[in-house]
Amino acid sequence: MKKYSIKEKILVILLPIITVTVLYFAAVFVANNFTLPPCLTYEYFGIYRPGCGMTRSVLALINGDILLSLRNNALIIIGILLLVALYLEFAFKVFGKRLWFPIHSNRFIICALIFVAVYSVLRNFLPFIAPV
Repeated sequence: MKKYSIKEKILVILLPIITVTVLYFAAVFVANNFTLPPCLTYEYFGIYRPGCGMTRSVLALINGDILLSLRNNALIIIGILLLVALYLEFAFKVFGKRLWFPIHSNRFIICALIFVAVYSVLRNFLPFIAPV
């Protein structure tokens, strides 16, 4: 197993803090200075894609409204949780510990793809999971 230097360990600790800070200010800047266009797929065909509502979901999350964020697009929260799991796994590795999440298994990936497909279809028929 590779030995990581103190500088690399500090970078592993600072990286998520810097990333979240930059993304937060970028999202606030976009929200305050730009009017985002409507979803053309919904406008022309009347259906929600898997990505519909992601911008509103991120903005709701920035404002601390987790339930509204989930309502607009649950894939944002799920994606963030997966990224956190990957980061924790890597951070533990850098500090010499072993932590393994099942997100690397083929079964998990297949289940995740099925979930996204089912979620994408159901949000067009169930109004309580459609974007606001």
